[in-house]
Amino acid sequence: MAIGSTRGKRRLGRHIRPILDRSGLKVDEVVKRSRVSRPTITRMLSGEALARWPALSMVLDVIGATPEEKTRALQLWEVADVDPSAIEHARDLPAGYKRFRMDELEAVRERTLDSALVPGLLQTAGYAEAVARSTHRQIVGESWDSRAAAERHDRQAALTKENPVEYHALIDEAALRRLVGGPEVMRGQLDHLVAVGGRPNVTIRVLPYSVGAYGAQVGAMFLLDFDQSDEPRAAYVEALTGMVPVEDEEAEVLSAVWEDAARLALTVQDSVSLIRAVRDALGD
Repeated sequence: MAIGSTRGKRRLGRHIRPILDRSGLKVDEVVKRSRVSRPTITRMLSGEALARWPALSMVLDVIGATPEEKTRALQLWEVADVDPSAIEHARDLPAGYKRFRMDELEAVRERTLDSALVPGLLQTAGYAEAVARSTHRQIVGESWDSRAAAERHDRQAALTKENPVEYHALIDEAALRRLVGGPEVMRGQLDHLVAVGGRPNVTIRVLPYSVGAYGAQVGAMFLLDFDQSDEPRAAYVEALTGMVPVEDEEAEVLSAVWEDAARLALTVQDSVSLIRAVRDALGD
């Protein structure tokens, strides 16, 4: 069983919440009638934990779920758990980043904007290791810098799998010019951006210095879309303490901010030209 929040668990919680509201019962009343613990119920509603089916079934009976609602709950319950073993080094990852990675596994489209670094899905091994050395205090496990490249490689399978994610990256020019890992690492990183940008499912555009200020210049943002029509967008921002999920209306605000920045970005062709110019300036 996956530990922590998964998209499937949150989907199940969203299904149960309106049934509970319709019942007019408070959580404490449901606890008393169902004999299911309060932490189990509250964590199930928030998507932080998955109750065993007998307990969930009892709660649904107490709050008056219809047979159709109970059948749907069972369907959601059966697919609610995403196994984090599919994520390399999952035990070493902070909870917020692990939640992001599990959401990313299900996404069909991802949009990112980074004003400081090349985004993780596009990082080379050398670049990822250099970033890991600078952020080691944010990682649970020891010697993370020696395993960061493997984690990035595992994550980047999203770009090359049978049904790859549709990926749109906006990268600030500052990230291209920052010598993460030194000139040799950056030469390889910039060459990699040009190469991976040629994939049909990958779009890389640069926000040049000439655009001046724009609305998303603090950290990185990530927007994930899913193929289920009733699934809300997932959004995350990267803070000093790690990946922070952004919910509901605020996620739509971030999406609008991304679109505003995209209107300022160079075309794909001009972005490639700028990346190559920065690469050439580093020599051989």
